Amino acid sequence: MRSEAGRGRGMRDEGHGTRDEGRKRIASLVIVLLTLLLLTSCGYRLTPVGGIVPEDAKTVAILTFVNGTNEPYVDLEVTKAVMSEFLSDGRLKVVSAEMADLVLKGTVTKFGMTPAAYTPDHYVQSYTVSIGVNVSIEDARTHKIVYQEKGVGTVFVSSYSVALGDITSTKIAKETALKNASRDVASTIRSRVLEGF
Repeated sequence: MRSEAGRGRGMRDEGHGTRDEGRKRIASLVIVLLTLLLLTSCGYRLTPVGGIVPEDAKTVAILTFVNGTNEPYVDLEVTKAVMSEFLSDGRLKVVSAEMADLVLKGTVTKFGMTPAAYTPDHYVQSYTVSIGVNVSIEDARTHKIVYQEKGVGTVFVSSYSVALGDITSTKIAKETALKNASRDVASTIRSRVLEGF
């Protein structure tokens, strides 16, 4: 009899342990749900990785970047690349400034061309292009800055080769390198704004 009673008591203890585990799971679930509720009530959208876009923002205007360098057209290339990134992403619709919830502004602060390789005769064989930008996003209604960063893109580089005696090929290679560097900067801006890193 005693052994059966002991077994019964053991069973009740196991059942009690199972109830405790169930309560712990429910408590954990409640904490997670409350955390999500608090995060969403702050007015920020939970994007796949956690961006900084306000919950009610659906549209963005991308103004032409200011060229703070001596390199012509670099501002236009960066602007086109940023527009393309946001258009292809699709989470924010790109519209005019008058219709936008958010306004993205930027300045190209750096354009660098560094020799990357030389011929045996000491002529530059290829250059590395680097671009740096300052960027901000402003709430169009409140004019509050919701995102701001300086020096975006300084680590991104794109190389191009020099065709000695062929100015046209060298110019095309340089333009391609500029576009590639602009796309790298634009991709970084998009991911930091919409994904939070």
